[in-house]
Amino acid sequence: MKICYSVLLMLIVQISAAQKTFLFPKIKQQGSSLEQFTPPDWTIIETSNGDLNHDGVNDLAVIFESMKTIDENRTYGDNNSDIIKETQKPRILAIFFKSPSTNSYRLATQNNDFILREKEGGKLGDPLTQMEIKDGQLYLRFKGGAEWRWEMGYTFKFENKDWFLTSAIKLYFNQNTGDMTERVYDFKTRELFTTVGNLHRRDVANRKTSEVLYFSQLRTFKTFKKPWAWEIMPDVYL
Repeated sequence: MKICYSVLLMLIVQISAAQKTFLFPKIKQQGSSLEQFTPPDWTIIETSNGDLNHDGVNDLAVIFESMKTIDENRTYGDNNSDIIKETQKPRILAIFFKSPSTNSYRLATQNNDFILREKEGGKLGDPLTQMEIKDGQLYLRFKGGAEWRWEMGYTFKFENKDWFLTSAIKLYFNQNTGDMTERVYDFKTRELFTTVGNLHRRDVANRKTSEVLYFSQLRTFKTFKKPWAWEIMPDVYL
C-alpha cells in the first residue's frame, strides 16, 4: 500500500510540474539605470535611444532575454491562439520614457510576445536584426528562412497613450533565383504597395501595384500579438 501511495505521489508531482506555467517577470516601473530594470536571470540583448513621446528627451527601448530555456506556446497564423510549443529562451520588449526633470526612466510598456525568439529564424539563426528609435517611432526588423527567405519590419508610434502600428514591410524571396514578393503597408493612409519580380533585376523584371488596405482599426502591441499572427488578407500573414 505504501508503494502505491509513493507512486501516486510521484505522479501528482510530475503532473503539477508539467502544468506549471512560466510567469514573465514584471519590469520595474521606475529607475535610473538598466541594471535596475533587468530582472534576475535575464540579460539585455538590444537597446536603442531616441525621443518617442515628443518631449525633446531621449527615451529608451530594451530587449531582455531569459538566461533559461523554457517550453513556450507561440502564435502563428491566429492572433488569439497559442498553437505551437517551442523550447527556447523567452524575450521581453520594454520601453521607458525619460523624465526631463528627474533624469530617471518610467516604464511605458512591457510586451512579452512580439519580439521573435532566437530559434524562430530558421536556418539563418536569430531573426532579430534591428531595433531603432528614429523620427519619433520604434522600428523592429526580423529575418529568417533557408533557400526561401523572409524579411519583416514593423514601425510603431506612440499616440493617444497607445502604441500603434503605422507601417510594415514584408519581403519574401528565393536566395538562389532572386524571385521575390515585397509588400509595403502604410496603415495611416490605408495603402498597400506590392512588388513582384526578381531581386537581381529590379528595374527590368518587377511589376508594381497599389491597392486599398481594408481593416477595422489600427493594430497596437495589445491587438497585434507577434509577427506572422495577423492574416491581413486571405493567406497573407504579417
